[in-house]
Amino acid sequence: MKITIEPKDRIELLRYVNMLREFNCSTSEKVPIYYEHICEMESLMYKLATLLEFEQPNRGGWYCDYSLKEHLPKEKTDERKTN
Repeated sequence: MKITIEPKDRIELLRYVNMLREFNCSTSEKVPIYYEHICEMESLMYKLATLLEFEQPNRGGWYCDYSLKEHLPKEKTDERKTN
């Protein structure tokens, strides 16, 4: 699989990388983690999952790890097409 990243996505990913850098610096200096950091990390999770075609299994809710889309049961893919 070849991943193509659009220019607008590169800009967004750059923002997330810098957020992770800031998060890393803050936590290494024992500075409190801000709510905004957590929100940005959540956005990064969704962005990467979309770009890299990761999905969660149908059962288990938010607590399930992401998997490669092609490794999930067929029902998950079919269900998304019908909704």
